[in-house]
Amino acid sequence: MPARISQLDLLRGIAILGIPFMNMVSFSMPMAAYLNPKAYLADGPLNDLIFIFLHIFADQKFMGLFAMLFGAGIVLLAEKRLHQQKSAAKIHYSRNFWLLVIGLLHAIYIWEGDILTVYALVAMVLYIFRGLRGSWLITLGTLSLMGAVLVSNYTGVVLSGLSGEAKYIVSDIFAPDTAQIQREVAAYTGGFWELVNHRFAAEDSDADMEANIVMLFFSLSFILKIAAMILIGMGLYKVGILRGEASFKTYKKMAVVATPIGLILTALGLVWNYSNDWNINHYFLYGDAFNLVGATFTSIGYVGLACLWYQSNTHLWIKNKIQQVGRMAFTNYLAQSLIGVFIFYGFGMGLYGALTRVEVVGVCIGLVLFQLAYSDLWLKVFRMGPLEWFWRALTYLKLPPILRAKSLQTAGRGA
Repeated sequence: MPARISQLDLLRGIAILGIPFMNMVSFSMPMAAYLNPKAYLADGPLNDLIFIFLHIFADQKFMGLFAMLFGAGIVLLAEKRLHQQKSAAKIHYSRNFWLLVIGLLHAIYIWEGDILTVYALVAMVLYIFRGLRGSWLITLGTLSLMGAVLVSNYTGVVLSGLSGEAKYIVSDIFAPDTAQIQREVAAYTGGFWELVNHRFAAEDSDADMEANIVMLFFSLSFILKIAAMILIGMGLYKVGILRGEASFKTYKKMAVVATPIGLILTALGLVWNYSNDWNINHYFLYGDAFNLVGATFTSIGYVGLACLWYQSNTHLWIKNKIQQVGRMAFTNYLAQSLIGVFIFYGFGMGLYGALTRVEVVGVCIGLVLFQLAYSDLWLKVFRMGPLEWFWRALTYLKLPPILRAKSLQTAGRGA
């Protein structure tokens, strides 16, 4: 049976610990603040500096890294089942069906920015490509990325033809006015069911229908980007890069070539958007495309950097802690949502809309330290995270062992 690949655990841990620096703004402020630094609490240079830094180094980068690792997991599971001479398709679709269910519950009742539903649906489609050579998978991923860019550009074209009322509705996700912000803050600082109803309030005017078309293209671009990263991840696993089988020279080339290309492209997108005063039409016509492509290069560059670090005989203590986070990636992803909800929503501490970007970064740093600590402590006793155990139990329809053998022996002696 293929052994666990500890390099993948390190990469997953880095991705999971980087994700809060993307997502926590969406928990703490109106969603528009994630896309547009001028949308909320825009006073002061620190707001822009923090936004620029996180946009260049974090936005879509850690999500892309995590999506690539998810793609690697698709091939890894298929190989494992083949080695066991068991059906791979049955477990793949069972696994992703339950991931879809958990993702939908997460999106409806915890955080609407859930990514699990997209991963599950895309994985159900992309599974048919698992047998292709790595180079073909990477090529398909590149084509999907090009599709994401074209759809993003077309979103800008559609936006330019919207009626005034429809444009106002769409502005809620990018440049809301005071009334829209007040409604958003009131919903997220209110009760649980008020928030759920707010998220899924349906409108059926002509303007709403127009706005929904824009949102459809916006979502399609995002889905194509996720599909691209999953395919690239499948390909990088097939060619040995995510297995840890590539040479030092290969990882170095990834790090020193892909990373700067990605960072420069993302920075050029920022220049475009700032020079156009964060106009929504300009953002979707060209501004978003820079980061769609740039973030892909940066994510690949991060793989190279992390693999070089993994191969070095340094910082073993912190690498081990990060690997423990990666081994509990599913648990830690959902834990970040629960912690974000507790800190910011009205049925928790109610800090939604109250913190600046600088203060939100402080929350992220605290969360990272917390997850490094509890992941390590948990895995000293248990084989896997609680949600990993629950997901596996649903997938295989049997309860897997969760206690480590040493813990079982200790419990037996105590009895």
